[in-house]
Amino acid sequence: MMKKLTKKFSLLLLILMILSMISGCGDNAAEKIKNSIKIGMIAQLNTTPEQMDAVMEVMGVDTEMTYYDNFTSMQMALSSKNIDEVQTYKSVAKYMTAQNSQFEMKKEQTVSLIDSFCCAMREEDVNLKNEFDSAITAMKSDGTLENLIKTYITELDGEPPAVEITNINGAEIIKVGITGDLPPLDLVLANGQPAGFNTAVLSEISKRINKNIELIQIDSAARAAALTSKQVDVVFWVVVPQDDKRPADMDKPAGVSVTSSYYQDEVVNVNLSSLATGMN
Repeated sequence: MMKKLTKKFSLLLLILMILSMISGCGDNAAEKIKNSIKIGMIAQLNTTPEQMDAVMEVMGVDTEMTYYDNFTSMQMALSSKNIDEVQTYKSVAKYMTAQNSQFEMKKEQTVSLIDSFCCAMREEDVNLKNEFDSAITAMKSDGTLENLIKTYITELDGEPPAVEITNINGAEIIKVGITGDLPPLDLVLANGQPAGFNTAVLSEISKRINKNIELIQIDSAARAAALTSKQVDVVFWVVVPQDDKRPADMDKPAGVSVTSSYYQDEVVNVNLSSLATGMN
């Protein structure tokens, strides 16, 4: 009888230990979810959410990422508190906070990354790439690019000035896709007119390569498809540099080549201001 009781007691003790372990794991998982930061960002074209999550894990950042097809829906998600923060570029963050007082740039950033801006085109368009590269190099050398950065980014106050794109009689037309999802870099005004830094850079390139630029508005997530299907000849792109956290060309589709960089920007996070969250 004693042996049976001992066996029953041992079995009961084992069950209690297992339940305690399961409960503990549940508490840890719940605590992790509770402490996890919900971050929104524009969807990466050639990178899966799993790859982005892996990058964040390598960086030691506990986040729950949500990906958006456009800038407007991402801002709305932040305003409605569906996400805690938005991850974007510093120039975009400055524009967001200047346009809307409920947003503020986070003082302590989640990651420390710098990306390079360039133009992307089909690999077969070698001559076009060489022309763009030559124009960008010349704009760096003569100070034109530096002045455009000051006017449209670093010294910008309010909406960026309108961009005039010169029409060259009889010149070849280059179709360029714009999204408006990275103001004041890639920007489309409320009246539908393309504006911002990238458009200003394109206008200058147009003059230097003696080709007309036709701007076509497309969805951010459709850039690669629009390029490879020949709906457009050029799209704005971001080169993700290879480092110990991110593999080279993690967001560059096959069959696409990119120009030399014309601008670099730091990745930052934006959250709701204390006024918007009702905190003192």
